[in-house]
This record gives sequence, structure tokens and C-alpha cells, in this order.
Amino acid sequence: MPKPSKGWLRRKAYVEGEVWLFCYYVFDAGKQKRVERSKVIGLASDFPDEHAAWRQAENLEYWKLLDAHLSISPTFGEIAQHWRKNDLKKSGAIGKRASETITTHESMLDGYVLPKWGEVRALDMAPVDIETWFEELSTSPDCRKYPEGQEPPKGRKPKPLEWPSIQKIRSVMSLVFAHALRHKLLPVEINSNPFRNPKTEGGVRCIVTSDYEATVVTAEQMISILEYLDTPTTQMEWMMALFHAATGLRPEEGFGVKWGDIDWEKGQINLRRAWSKGKETPGKNRPSMVPVAMHPVLAGFLLEWRKQSPYPKDDDWLFPSLKLKGAKPRSASIAAQDYLRPAAVHAGAIEAGSSKRFGWHNLRHSLAEFLAGEVDPVVTMKILRHIRLATTAEIYTHHVSKKQQAAQGLFLKAIGKTERRTKRKKEGK
Repeated sequence: MPKPSKGWLRRKAYVEGEVWLFCYYVFDAGKQKRVERSKVIGLASDFPDEHAAWRQAENLEYWKLLDAHLSISPTFGEIAQHWRKNDLKKSGAIGKRASETITTHESMLDGYVLPKWGEVRALDMAPVDIETWFEELSTSPDCRKYPEGQEPPKGRKPKPLEWPSIQKIRSVMSLVFAHALRHKLLPVEINSNPFRNPKTEGGVRCIVTSDYEATVVTAEQMISILEYLDTPTTQMEWMMALFHAATGLRPEEGFGVKWGDIDWEKGQINLRRAWSKGKETPGKNRPSMVPVAMHPVLAGFLLEWRKQSPYPKDDDWLFPSLKLKGAKPRSASIAAQDYLRPAAVHAGAIEAGSSKRFGWHNLRHSLAEFLAGEVDPVVTMKILRHIRLATTAEIYTHHVSKKQQAAQGLFLKAIGKTERRTKRKKEGK
């Protein structure tokens, strides 16, 4: 039998039959002692011996449930496990993360960071070595490690990482070191943290800019998209496009709306949940999950769609999956691929056969672009529910506006360049 610190197996009779359990100890802060916990591995009939049961437990990554036992000078893998166990998924108000953020952190940690740095002593990780690795990631083929039995998606060609992805790797590594210092797992000194301030303390640097620019849809192209989707069999897709274009909701927010979330009297849509990767989530963060404005024109179209929808009750989804008989909302990614993208090609927003990213989130960028220069930037920021005005201005405003051109014209008029040059030409000088 394995050591208790590594967990152990037990067979137990359940209603559905005898099952394998993975048993382990964790420290209970309330009781101030170690207590036993267990997780179901599967039916004994599916895993006939201990070897098969252990292999399944490893596939399910149950080792992540174990309390980390830190050495005097812990490795990065040890402090990362302590962070994962005690901070990553905490439910308290301080440091609580959205489920998508947690998924991203774990993906970066398990796919890239731990295979490279897991066995390295945390105090031996020098900023220059980490920077060198970042540059390798940006120039060499994708070195992501997949769990045993998994392979890269079909047709996926290894390629270097973009700097925004490397920035996410830097972020999760920095969080692990901050956690280690907060819990005194490492000496509380500046040099213990390679992710200290890069400008003043010589910490790890990383390129934070991106060459990616979201494709935006003009008002004329949006009209063409809606005309393309306005058919008897695509009324739901038509409403999806108008709904996201007018509200600027993130896809996970828009597809998480139920009829009961709409306040018809106040003219607003209450965001109470999000829907991402096939499950309900609390949404990005608390500041983003606030009511969204609903103009009477949009309300009228929503009421018209409600009359057509086979699932119009308050507890039904605004955009239900007909295949699943309304039990879940539609898949945002599939709906974008099958309907929104072809409509965008028809409208000339993207080229046919283009591999450029385009989905519901692009309509959010498009709304911000349309409003730029037309309304107060703070109004746009509140519509998009950004915490910082800089996010709205720097990330969601993409092109030169007519007001910018007009402002340039004021300067040219002030210096009289056009008039003087025209006058000289007429005089033959």
C-alpha cells in the first residue's frame, strides 16, 4: 500500500455497484488536524485491479488534492502545488477568481511552467534565465506538454507562442511566488522573487504588447449581417447578432441570459450568471456582472423573439439549445462558426477562408469603435463595464475616427497651408 502522504485506494459498495475510491489526508484548519477525504475513481468492473485504478487516479489528476509537503528549500513545483491547493480556487472575497481565469492559470501551469521549472529550486530561478526561456517560447515551436493519453488537436501545427500568451505564463508564475512570500514559504527578501519590479529591482521582463487587432464591423456591415441572417430558419441567430451588437455583452454573458433576467419596466438586462465551456459560471468579476441598458427598440425585438421561441418561460434561456430541448443555452463558438462568420464574410467584414479570429466578441469591439468620438468615453466604458477607462481607450478603440480627421483639419486651417498653396498656384508662382 502506498504511503498515506501519497494517498491510497479503497473499494466500497455503492448503489450502482462496487467502486474504487482514492483516499487522502488534508489539513482541516477548523479542526486543526488532518482528516481523511476520498474521491470516486470509477466502478470496480471498469478497473479490475489496483494498477488500473491507480492509472485512472493519475489520469484524473487526483494527486493535486494532496497537501504539499515543502522541503527546507522548496522547488517551484512544491510552492506551485501549495498555491494551487490554498489560493487558486479560494472562495473568499479576497483573491477570488473567475472559473475561466482558474482554467487558464492551470493550463499555463501544467502545460508549460511545471515541465520546465517544476523540479528547479525556487531560489535558483534567476530573472535572466526566465527571460531567456520566454524568448525561446516566442521563437521555437510550441512546447506545450499534454497529459498522458492526450494529443494536440487534429490538424494543429506546433508554432511559437504569441507574447500575450507568454504574458499569461509570466502572470501565473508571479502569482505563485507572491503566494510563497505571503505564506513565508521562501525568505521574505527582494531577491527571493524573480518577478520583482523589473524597472527598479531587476525582475523578469516580458513584452506586454500584442500585434493582434480585433476585426470590427461597421454599421453598414452589421446591416448586411442582419439581412443575411433574416430568414425563417435563422431567427434565433438574427436575434443573437443584434443582441450582442447592441449590448456589447461578452459571449459568455450573452448566452447566460434567461428571460427572467430582463427587467422590461426598467429597460435593463440583469446579468446573474455566465455560460462558458458547457457550464454555468459566476461571470468574469463582480464589477462586470451589473445591469446592462436595454433600449425600447431592442426590447421590442426581444419580445418578438420571445413569441417565436419554443422556450419562452422566465426560467428558460434566451438562446436555448433546441437539440438539448432547452436544457442548456446554445454553444457560442459553434453558433459563431456556423452562422455569424459566414454572415460576416457575406458582409465583407472578413475574407472567405481567412483564419483570422472572428466571433461574438468582435461585435463588442465593434460597438466600442462605433461609439468612439460620438459619446463620452466614460459612457462607453460603463456600457462595456470596464474597470479602467484605459482598457476602453487602448484595447477597444481601433481606427481613426471622422472627428480625429476633423481635428487635424482645424490645424491645417489654422496655419493656412491649403489656402496659401492654392493661391500661389493660381498666380503661377
